[in-house]
Amino acid sequence: MTRDRDVIDAALQRKGFQKDNGDHNYYIYWNLAGKKTMKKTKMSHGSSHKTIGDPLLGKMAKQVGLTKKSFLELVDCTLDQAGYEKVAIANP
Repeated sequence: MTRDRDVIDAALQRKGFQKDNGDHNYYIYWNLAGKKTMKKTKMSHGSSHKTIGDPLLGKMAKQVGLTKKSFLELVDCTLDQAGYEKVAIANP
């Protein structure tokens, strides 16, 4: 199962992750209270990475404190920001 990089980018930013550009796109989570957290992930922005495959989706999920299934729910917008905080932040 893959996801388009642009879809992941947009979903993360809608769910409280702020993008910090560099040699990779880093996404740092800011909680609903507006505070920066330790949760973060990164995604390459090279032209050969237009889609993200299962192995990288799994790594990104682990970085933000989710299972791959929950991470895909976050990306597919069936898990909202409040739900993310209940799952990942409350149980680091």
